[in-house]
Amino acid sequence: MKPRWIVAALACGLALGGVRAPTRAAQQSTSSDSASGTAPADPPEVRFTGEVVRGQIYEHDVGHDLVFRLTPATSDEGGGWVIGVWPTAEPADEVIEFVEVATPPYHGYNERYLAATAGYSAREAVQITTRKFYFVESVHDQHIASEVVNAQLYPSSVSDAERGRIDLESASLNLGSGEFRILHSHVNPGKAGEPETIASVKFEVVLKFSSGITLQAVLAPKPISRR
Repeated sequence: MKPRWIVAALACGLALGGVRAPTRAAQQSTSSDSASGTAPADPPEVRFTGEVVRGQIYEHDVGHDLVFRLTPATSDEGGGWVIGVWPTAEPADEVIEFVEVATPPYHGYNERYLAATAGYSAREAVQITTRKFYFVESVHDQHIASEVVNAQLYPSSVSDAERGRIDLESASLNLGSGEFRILHSHVNPGKAGEPETIASVKFEVVLKFSSGITLQAVLAPKPISRR
């Protein structure tokens, strides 16, 4: 298997931690479905609210064999989280996540980051109240998207024959889209020269599956027509 593609990393790395238990509503829904003997269809749009505090991982099963996750940033600049969508069954031979490959720009602070890093203070980070991102929906699509993005970042490494195939893959690879909205946030003031820190965030997430947006449209958006 080809090694996983790598983009320029920001100062905020990732850390693992505990995971929230399923909500009562989710447990009741599962019990009801089991009793009827039928599996519910995964909805094309998922909307939910949540709250996360400093240092905590937040997870929410969104169907489609996917999990939405906020992973704490490990930078010392003021904390925060990285937005991600993960497969419920992760491959044993690689760490794989679905937002990173589908949400440019790939060099610098982008919509995946709700974090005080790369020159953003904690207060500036939470003042960006809406973040829009994209994601692939399967491990197979992630591998295709990785090849496409690598070809765009390093075009000299791609032959003319490969370029045509990769362009077709980019145009046919459909993405999911997401929006993360901060409803309320709390920032702890810095003391004794230490920076402010993001203490907690209440939020709403809207995820749309098979949104009709392709990877090609995200990587090379058409300019706005001005009449």
